[in-house]
Amino acid sequence: CGRVVTASLTSQSPDITCAGQKTFTFTYTDCAGKTQPWIYTYTIGDPVWTAPDAGSSTVACPANATLPVPPVVTDNCGRTVPAALTSQSPDITCTGQKTFTFTYTDCAGKTQPWVYTYTISDPVWTAPAAGSSTVACPSGISQPVPPVVTDNCGRAVTAALTSQSPDITCAGQKTFTFTYTDCAGKTQTWIYTFTILP
Repeated sequence: CGRVVTASLTSQSPDITCAGQKTFTFTYTDCAGKTQPWIYTYTIGDPVWTAPDAGSSTVACPANATLPVPPVVTDNCGRTVPAALTSQSPDITCTGQKTFTFTYTDCAGKTQPWVYTYTISDPVWTAPAAGSSTVACPSGISQPVPPVVTDNCGRAVTAALTSQSPDITCAGQKTFTFTYTDCAGKTQTWIYTFTILP
């Protein structure tokens, strides 16, 4: 009869915050009061996003290998994809690498990792200049105490006596050689020389 059959929204499914389906149900009602439904369905796809490339830096000391801040990531709908620290390698006391692994999780529960790696450089330090003194008698010779040495990170570099020349009974020289060894196993020597007067 060419009469318009009106439609009105009669229900809708709950709003979707991520992926899934959202439906709207309309009901057509004719002039006799008879009804028929019409349903429209939106399918919302999974979020689209990509975790950042792995990060890295080189630092001088283990104390500089602090917890990194993961980059901000948003999905194709502008939603923030949060990141949480999920693992880290053991702490480094000297030189080597320290890694932090973060996991990004989107609103659909899908995950991608992001790894940040610190490379801790070898210690930097220098053995003291050679020492010496002059004594009147061999009895004036005693084992010297090597100077205190610390590296660029404030760690003590230990010294041990590794050799000495034969004892002197009269005039001449007597040397003591100490070897400093850092936490990475690298060494430098320090020599102390006594000169016995004739």
